[in-house]
Amino acid sequence: MINILSNAIKYSPEKKFIRVSSEIINNYAVVKIKDEGIGISKEDIKNIFNPFVRLKNADVKHTGGAGIGLSIIKNIMDSHKGKTEVVSELGIGTSFNLYFPLNRADR
Repeated sequence: MINILSNAIKYSPEKKFIRVSSEIINNYAVVKIKDEGIGISKEDIKNIFNPFVRLKNADVKHTGGAGIGLSIIKNIMDSHKGKTEVVSELGIGTSFNLYFPLNRADR
């Protein structure tokens, strides 16, 4: 989650609004991180979980990083049978939803 929060800060304007929330949906604990940053195009969303992918955007100055954070997140979530969801709109912001499976004894 630190990587997603860091990205939300990097790709948001000077005045930042980042919301972190959680809820239980079906048999998942879902952590949602939503920003009001520059957003990600639909074409780019298809590639953001690939290693070493860095999005090029004229509005973003040197932000640093190697482009492996989101790839690692997806790998960890997949390894634990979780899910990673991204909803984004250019100029509006991005929401990352991390679905952690619940191992509940009452199932």
